[in-house]
Amino acid sequence: MRAVVQVAVLAMSISSLAAAQAVSPPPQPLHLRGDHWTPYDPPTEFPEGANVYTIQKGDTLWDLAAKNLGDPYLWPQIWERNPYIKDSHWIYPGDPLIIDVAVQAPPTEEQVSPPETGVSEGQQPGTQPGAYEEAAPPAPAPQPLGSSSDVYCFARLVQDEGAFPFSIRSAERIGMQDHFSEGDIVYLDGGVNQGVAAGDRFFILQRGRPLYHPVSGALMGTVYIQHGRLRVLCAQEDTSIAEITHACNPVAIGDVLEPFSPVPVPLVVAPPASDRCDLPNGKPTGYVVYTKDDVIDNGTEQLVFIDLGTAEGLYPGVFATVFRTNPVAGMPRLVLGEIGVLTVGDNYATAKITNSWSPMGVGDRIELK
Repeated sequence: MRAVVQVAVLAMSISSLAAAQAVSPPPQPLHLRGDHWTPYDPPTEFPEGANVYTIQKGDTLWDLAAKNLGDPYLWPQIWERNPYIKDSHWIYPGDPLIIDVAVQAPPTEEQVSPPETGVSEGQQPGTQPGAYEEAAPPAPAPQPLGSSSDVYCFARLVQDEGAFPFSIRSAERIGMQDHFSEGDIVYLDGGVNQGVAAGDRFFILQRGRPLYHPVSGALMGTVYIQHGRLRVLCAQEDTSIAEITHACNPVAIGDVLEPFSPVPVPLVVAPPASDRCDLPNGKPTGYVVYTKDDVIDNGTEQLVFIDLGTAEGLYPGVFATVFRTNPVAGMPRLVLGEIGVLTVGDNYATAKITNSWSPMGVGDRIELK
């Protein structure tokens, strides 16, 4: 056991070891992967051209973001790019990290060769007499792709509905109101015997409807609407008392719970906006399969599901062009706008419409940029 502990020295992501333990316990169990111990299942194959770094003892996501991305506050971007890491507070020496450069370094000054003619004595090469060279504009700073409500108050696509461990079974004011919001006290059907403890936090979700693919008709899963979050105040043997800390929508008896884990909003430097004249680029394509509140015509700032996920190499922060096949044979596709990916699952992703000049809806096509 002593040898295992010595080998599995943990590299914390932001704060000290003590602070991280206060946030969450280390993932278990550890298993030997190659020459190191880890609780995760890190990948062994990586996208072509990916910058892969091996975690060293003492590394943190904070320090790695500062060193590689130019800003320690961009650490969520590294975490998003490596979804095998289930808890950002715990990273393990020997595990690989894909680190994509989000902040481009300013261009290096290139030595300009003097032209053969036309340069007077004392004049700097490449300038007109009396003119000053303009400094290169700074690289654009990454900006959040959306808001916290975009990642915490939209929806999830669930394949295994039996995966939710607990639900809300009662409330302090159950005889006085049917729905509940921030500050209300609710009662859960899980307690100490089921691993619940005071301070635990959970997402609150409500079952929506089955989701069928708009083209193939295949069942993709069940939509669960994110209604908010709660925190356990105290736990008994098989029940718990909790307070609703955030409500996106009215919370109801029967809503299910999922253990809370932070969902960072992607920080991005947006690529050039999609254009009507853009030609197909040969990258993966898919479909819009669901829209928030089942809105039919969607524009900028609206939220959608698409049918591409980790299997297609998708990760938060990538962009895609939205288009529609031209009903007239032989004519160019109809480009509607673009979306930015917020979160990624196995077979789907959530995205935000960042630009549109025509309404978008379920069944419209997407192409990764």
